[in-house]
Amino acid sequence: MIKKEKQSILLVDTDPANQANIYRVLRNFDVEIVVSDSADNVMALVQQYDFALILFAISPDSLGAFEVTKDLNRSEKTKFIPVIFQATEEDSNVLFEQAYAAGGVDFLSKPIHPAVFLAKVKVFLELDDRQRQLSYATSKIQEQNLRLEERAIRDSLTGLYNHNFLLEQLSREVSRARRYDTFLSVFMLDLDFFKDVNDSCGHPFGDYVLLEFAARVRKRLRNTDIFGRYGGEEFMVILPSTDNEHADIVAEKIREVIASTPFSKNQHKRYVTVSIGVYSGFGEKVDVAGRVVEHTDNALYQAKAEGRNRVEHYHVPSGGGIDNSCDPLSDMIDVSQQSRLNATIEKARAMTLASFEAMVHSQTREYDLLVERNTLFGKVLDRFGSQLNLPDQLLHSFRRAIKLHDLFRCYIHDSSLSKPGPLNHEQEEMLFDQPLMLRELTTMFDFFASERVILYSHHEHFDGNGYPDGLKGNEIPLAARIFALVDAYVAMIAPVSEEDKKSMEEAVAELKDFSGSQFDPFLVGILLKTLKQN
Repeated sequence: MIKKEKQSILLVDTDPANQANIYRVLRNFDVEIVVSDSADNVMALVQQYDFALILFAISPDSLGAFEVTKDLNRSEKTKFIPVIFQATEEDSNVLFEQAYAAGGVDFLSKPIHPAVFLAKVKVFLELDDRQRQLSYATSKIQEQNLRLEERAIRDSLTGLYNHNFLLEQLSREVSRARRYDTFLSVFMLDLDFFKDVNDSCGHPFGDYVLLEFAARVRKRLRNTDIFGRYGGEEFMVILPSTDNEHADIVAEKIREVIASTPFSKNQHKRYVTVSIGVYSGFGEKVDVAGRVVEHTDNALYQAKAEGRNRVEHYHVPSGGGIDNSCDPLSDMIDVSQQSRLNATIEKARAMTLASFEAMVHSQTREYDLLVERNTLFGKVLDRFGSQLNLPDQLLHSFRRAIKLHDLFRCYIHDSSLSKPGPLNHEQEEMLFDQPLMLRELTTMFDFFASERVILYSHHEHFDGNGYPDGLKGNEIPLAARIFALVDAYVAMIAPVSEEDKKSMEEAVAELKDFSGSQFDPFLVGILLKTLKQN
């Protein structure tokens, strides 16, 4: 409900009799009458009061009233205050035209005629009241719009900026750093073993940890830093004008304060740590926003793989070609030690995949449908990777990713594997959920970090109409764009159902049709060139 404020009228008059008449006529109105005996005081009074009306008594000797009225009309704050002039019958003929020329809205004779005066004043008081109500309603609408706009860019739990707003701000800050030759640093922070926190202490405590984590991090940041929840237990910090050295200092302070202070609420008390990936760049060397996210993600996964509760920086790979990985271990251990470590990690990956495959085969025979598809995927990938000069490490990640992808589809008994024709609603929903489920699966094994990036984002479309995050263009990790393209081609050439099989010419035509919308047009061009050489 609108709070009713008392309206006020300014009466500029030196005649006590006329003042008394006006008081008497308006005695039943809930208005405040402010009296001034000089036009010189008017401009000061309109700064103190929000007048609904000004009554100006004039005579041929008080022409200053016209100048004051003109001044009122020149001011944005006072130009809408109506001014009614009053004069005797004898003076009216002389002053009538001047009054309207000065900006008066009406002219009354003295002494006032009560009925006429009352009717005129009521009109302007009602107009003022409606204007006040309109202004009040407009301000409330504006407040509501601001709240809605704020909610649209905020995470509902933590109140931090959300995923989409973070990416928008990152694009702006990248452009600013490149344009003005300034530093830019970005953090990706992920709470370690957060799933165990939810499982052992419950989701309400997990929500408390996220809120408290956000509060602790915010205290270590500047007002100019941009902090938000990227998704789940992952957070992003954008630090404008911050070089690698200072970014490392901030990241270490955050890591330390999270690890050193337990999270305690009601009967639960847990120490929680955070892994942080850091990217820093300067001027034109700052990469595009999508690649910055990818680089920061890679640094984060490295921090996870190195044991968690640590800060890792993205390092620009040396040499040519496309590389999505860095190996800071090489600076700390000799070649033979690194070789043994890599062999151990590779053996762990192979054993995990073998165990998963054995479990799937024990439950379903559908995986036999995908043998030809997997073989063809490897062959196309080898030729495509050679054209792109992809490192062997990344090619191995692709092969593991397709293996995990297909095993998982069999494990959840995906009926779309053996059913020809278009998918039904239930199958479409399951397909939409697969990137999320695959990320959850690979999160259990940090040595599948690269595969996690590929599998989570390979349903994103180059034009932004994909899922699960609606990423666009270079925002989509390069590895995921490559995987999606090869996977789509293989799915057409070697589908699980012969009815859906396409010729190479038909598959090429479809890739061309979806170039720039579903697929990266640059990668489509390279793949088509590769296929022609076959």
